[in-house]
Amino acid sequence: MGGMVPVYVMVASGLIAVTLYALRGGLVGRNRLAIVGLDATGLGMGLLAILVAGYLWGPLYGFGIILAVMIHEFGHVAAFRVCGHSDARFRLIPLLGGVAISDSQPVSQMKDFFITLLGPGISVAPMAAAFTMAALVQDSAPVVAEFLWVFATVSAVLNFLNLLPFWPLDGGRMVRILAFRFGPGVAHRVTVLMSAGLAVAAVMQQSMILFVFALVGAQSIMQADGLSRVQRPMSWGQWGWSLAAYLFTGAAHFYGARPFLMPYL
Repeated sequence: MGGMVPVYVMVASGLIAVTLYALRGGLVGRNRLAIVGLDATGLGMGLLAILVAGYLWGPLYGFGIILAVMIHEFGHVAAFRVCGHSDARFRLIPLLGGVAISDSQPVSQMKDFFITLLGPGISVAPMAAAFTMAALVQDSAPVVAEFLWVFATVSAVLNFLNLLPFWPLDGGRMVRILAFRFGPGVAHRVTVLMSAGLAVAAVMQQSMILFVFALVGAQSIMQADGLSRVQRPMSWGQWGWSLAAYLFTGAAHFYGARPFLMPYL
């Protein structure tokens, strides 16, 4: 393990550099407080989310989950800003994670894909950095190492699951955009299948929250169809790079989530 640490440091440093480059101009908004919607409602929802997560999973995992969700949603916000949406912000929602908000929609499918990707995309570098730092301090600061490992693992698991091709998860949204390159009808049928897949998964897991989420997502399919038709479509070159970015991000989070996921595979 010790011999691999320098390699992990190089990989984590490279991922951080790529992330900072991709989000240049979007990491800080004109109004810095807008990144989390610091009003009474936003603060109340955020505090409730933290309390619920801590109660359900314990303080260590609860705080790790909240931190992972905040980084994920900030990735969407930063990508919104890169694409010209200076009003972008996010809020934490108890039991459901968080949501990034803008008052206008992306004008092109490429921008829509970029904004969707950068939630799980921005999370790759912090996950890799946390795993690396945990290995570095595991002997000198075991409590810190444990939290870093917990954060990195829950971040990898949450983002990998979010990248699965189910509508309306981020993975489903990106697959829908990629499918639209083959025609509106193909994108619509793929979206319906992904929505049905999420409903089936909810029933199999006996998850009422997931089933409600699937129903809400199903109601948004027609709205998504309308938006895609007015957005500027991807070129085939953009399609290829987007598919590669989606697969790489999913593979990175799967690699980090392996200790948790392997017993279920």
